Amino acid sequence: MKIKHKYHIVYLGVVGQIACGKGVLVDYLKRQGFASFSLSSILHDDLKKKGIKKFTRKTLQDMGDQLRKKYGREVLARRAIKIIQKPACHRLWLGQLAGRSKVKNPPAIASGSGNWREGFIIEGIRNTAEVEYLKTLPNFALIGVKAKRELRFKRLLERRKHWDPKSWEQFLVVDRRDLGVGTDKTGQQVGKCLAYCDFVLTNNKDTGDFHRKVEKLIKRIFKLNNL
Repeated sequence: MKIKHKYHIVYLGVVGQIACGKGVLVDYLKRQGFASFSLSSILHDDLKKKGIKKFTRKTLQDMGDQLRKKYGREVLARRAIKIIQKPACHRLWLGQLAGRSKVKNPPAIASGSGNWREGFIIEGIRNTAEVEYLKTLPNFALIGVKAKRELRFKRLLERRKHWDPKSWEQFLVVDRRDLGVGTDKTGQQVGKCLAYCDFVLTNNKDTGDFHRKVEKLIKRIFKLNNL
């Protein structure tokens, strides 16, 4: 991620296994002034347009696979960036970050180096073509999060999202598919996406330990790229 200008838009991608702790990382970045966009929000919106209110993680996986087969494997990333780069979205999201509902001029985020940046997090990355598309952006870095499967299942049960699997057997099915086991190129490929990461964090201990890792990594990224 090479930064040359004193004002720039920074994109940080986040990829990881189900319930690995991506949300903790994203929440930290939000507190640093980043706005977040999840690729899965596109799937949620498409399901709403179809009138589908009750769905499972398999439903979301199927929808993602269908869109990639029909419009290209990078379709979700392409649609996300198209939305993010709309001026109205910049004003809305950055206005929300500033605690205001309306902003005439989007506030840039000042960093310790004196440079200015607008930061956006891209969540829900699950296919290598999405990564390859996002890596064409001028200021993009990909952060991966890993955690042990048993611990992830425990966290999944604790968070109680209605579309998540409720049993160990159900969890194994969606987790293996999410990682890319038995899927083709248009399917879920989280396992392969992790190999594309510029930075990787492990989250196998408590929240405090992970918070410290996240803080250390983000400071390192900002320092490396003069942000």
